Amino acid sequence: MPLYFEKPTGTKDLLPEKVRLNQRVSRKAQSFIETWGYEEVETPIIEYFKTVGLYSQIPEEKLIKFLDTSGSTVVLRPDLTTPIARFAASIYQDMELPLRLSYIGSVYRNKANYGLGLEEIKQLDVELIGVQDLTGDAEVIALAVKTILNYPISEVKVTVGHTNFLKILLAEVACPILEQKLLFNSLLERDYVGFRKIIETLSISQIYKEYLQKVLKLRGRLTDVLEARDWFNTPQWQGIFTEMADLAQILEEYEITPYINYDLTLLGSQNYYTGLIFNIYCAGHPYPLCTGGRYDNLLASFKRPAPATGFAINLDDLVKVINCEGLESQKEKTIILYSPASRLRAIKKANQLRAEGEVIVIADQDKVTEGFLQRFTKRVVLD
Repeated sequence: MPLYFEKPTGTKDLLPEKVRLNQRVSRKAQSFIETWGYEEVETPIIEYFKTVGLYSQIPEEKLIKFLDTSGSTVVLRPDLTTPIARFAASIYQDMELPLRLSYIGSVYRNKANYGLGLEEIKQLDVELIGVQDLTGDAEVIALAVKTILNYPISEVKVTVGHTNFLKILLAEVACPILEQKLLFNSLLERDYVGFRKIIETLSISQIYKEYLQKVLKLRGRLTDVLEARDWFNTPQWQGIFTEMADLAQILEEYEITPYINYDLTLLGSQNYYTGLIFNIYCAGHPYPLCTGGRYDNLLASFKRPAPATGFAINLDDLVKVINCEGLESQKEKTIILYSPASRLRAIKKANQLRAEGEVIVIADQDKVTEGFLQRFTKRVVLD
C-alpha cells in the first residue's frame, strides 16, 4: 500500500457509523456523570516531559517524546489523570476544594517494544480532588459502577484492593528489596507460578512464607480478605483492613454491594496510587473496562498538595462489549434533488426540514449517480 494511504501503527481511522456510536456512548456517560456534579474540562494533547511525563510515573520507554519548536522535550499525554492534576494546581489553584472534574480524550503509549508501534486509547476520566476520607473512594467507585451499568453489559464485577497491602506485608516479613520487586512484577503480570517459586527461595521464617503463599487466596468476599487482619498488629497493617471494612459499609449504602469483590493481589496499573484501588470487569472481556484508585501524592508534584481519587473508563473497550442495539440508531437521511430552476425551493425546503430535526442533503439531480442515491432512505424531487 502506498505510504500516503498508511497511518502510524496503533492509530485508528473511524468510519462515520463508528464515530456516531462512540459519540453516543461517550455522551451518555458524560451526561450521567454531570448529574453527580462533575464538570468536563479539556487539556492539551501535548504536555511537557519534565512535568506530566515524569509525574505520571509511567516508564519512560512507554512515553512518546519529541522536541517542540523551542527545543523542550514534550510528550503525547500518556494518561488523563496527571494533566488534570496539573490543571487543578494551575488554572484552578485558587478554586476551593473539593473539585469534581471529568474529561473525555485519547491517551498515547509507546508499544514499539512489543512490535505494536504506539497505542491510542479513548478514555473517560473522572477525578475527585480534595476529599481525604472514604466517602470520596466510595463515591468514585459507585459512580464508575453506575456509569457502566447504564449500558447493556453482562455480569459486571468490581474488584477492590489496596496498593499498600503487599508493600507493608513484604516489609513486615523482611523480604529483600530485589525479591520484593520480583514478587511485585509477578503479581502485576498475574504470574502466580513465578510468585510461588520466588517465595520458596526466600530466607525468611516458614510462617512468613505461608503468609505470602496465602496472599493468592485473599480474594472474594470481604470476610475472605479480613482473614489476614491478624497477621500483624502494626497501625499501618490494621489500617488497610479498617479502610476496606469501612468502605464496604458505605458501598452498601450506594446499593452496589452485589457487584463488589475484594482482591489483595490487585496492585493497580499506575505507580502513583497510594491507597484503595479498583478494577471493573464484565463477562467475555479479559481486561478491566475501568481502573481507578486513590493518589494522594500526585498534586504535591505540582505544588498543590491535595488528596485525590478517580477512575478511567476505556471507551474503546466499552463500545466493544456493550450490546449496541438501540445505540446505533441513525436518523433517516433525505436527499432533495433539484433542477437549476428549483434550486432556491430546494434550499428553503431543506432549511425548513432541518429546523424540524431531519437530516437533509440537496443535490443537482443531473449530477448524482444511482450508487450515491442508495445512501438515502428518502428522495424528494423538485422539478
